[in-house]
Amino acid sequence: MKKFALLVTLICGVAWSAVAQPKKPVTVKIATPTVQCEQCKKNIENYMKHEDGIAKVNVNYKRKETTITYLPDRTNIENVKTGIANAGYDAGDVKANEDSYKALPTCCKKPEDQ
Repeated sequence: MKKFALLVTLICGVAWSAVAQPKKPVTVKIATPTVQCEQCKKNIENYMKHEDGIAKVNVNYKRKETTITYLPDRTNIENVKTGIANAGYDAGDVKANEDSYKALPTCCKKPEDQ
């Protein structure tokens, strides 16, 4: 009887720990067509590292893309894009927040707005 109880406890413990495992980080590339310079890179990277669930951010302004690693149990791709938009930059299909865009330095604005 003790062996049976121990076996049931062990099986329950293994099943519970398998369910409780955190999800693996997800890495995505997001088109950021409005990034222009090193200052844009710094702005996005500094803004995004304060967002919940973001593990890593790398902006390539020459390719106009941002690579983000995030924790899927704490955020999702739409929140990531919204975070970049709130920093003042277009992110895929999400347009930049107007007020944040207006606050950007002149070098970070679209050529037609300079």
